Amino acid sequence: MFERFVNMIRAIFGAILGKVEDPSLLLEQSYQDLNTNVMQVRQAVAQALATEKQIEQQRQKNLEQIQTWHNRASMAVQQQKDDLAKQALQRKQQYTQVAAEQEILLKNQHQTTEALKERLADLEGEVQKAYSKKQVLIARDKAAQATSKANELLSKTNAYGTLSTMDRMEEKVQEREARSAALAELAGDQIEKQFKNLESKTDLDQDLAALKNELGMGPTKIEIKEPILLEENNKANETIEAQEVREQD
Repeated sequence: MFERFVNMIRAIFGAILGKVEDPSLLLEQSYQDLNTNVMQVRQAVAQALATEKQIEQQRQKNLEQIQTWHNRASMAVQQQKDDLAKQALQRKQQYTQVAAEQEILLKNQHQTTEALKERLADLEGEVQKAYSKKQVLIARDKAAQATSKANELLSKTNAYGTLSTMDRMEEKVQEREARSAALAELAGDQIEKQFKNLESKTDLDQDLAALKNELGMGPTKIEIKEPILLEENNKANETIEAQEVREQD
């Protein structure tokens, strides 16, 4: 009982391992993993583009602030308010510094975004190639399995042995047919055989008689003379009548 249970467990694990190592399943899993990577890269590219746009928008606002504080400094100078003009110029410098930093950040972010775009394009190309290759490999695997199954069946099917068995059976059938024919011949109509023998003998007698006639050795015919026989009969009757007369006297 325990051994049977162990064999069943082994069979189950064997089936599971067979499915895990199935090329079709592995190819599908690899293709799905690649698609997942592509989706992640797309999300990263989208996030990078969004970040780049945010930096660009912030930079544009800082550039506008630079222009605003430049105009204010000019207005303060025109009104001979140098202290206020200095404060405006100080604000302008602050926005200018931030804009410069944003310019560098925007440049780096743009490079990052372009690199991600290239990577995404490469991955999408790999996905197309992987899909085509996956389909081809799955088809080849199915063909290989079909061929292996056919070869396995052919290895279990001994055509020569079957033909040999058929030949032997044919010999036995022929032997039985011959035996049946022989029994039928032995059990034939004996009367018919006797008549056939008699007919054959009669034919021989006729052939012999014909040969003797041909050689002039035919049998002598006995001719019976009817008048002589009648005369003898009359004499016998007269004798009987004379005897009867003497007896009466």
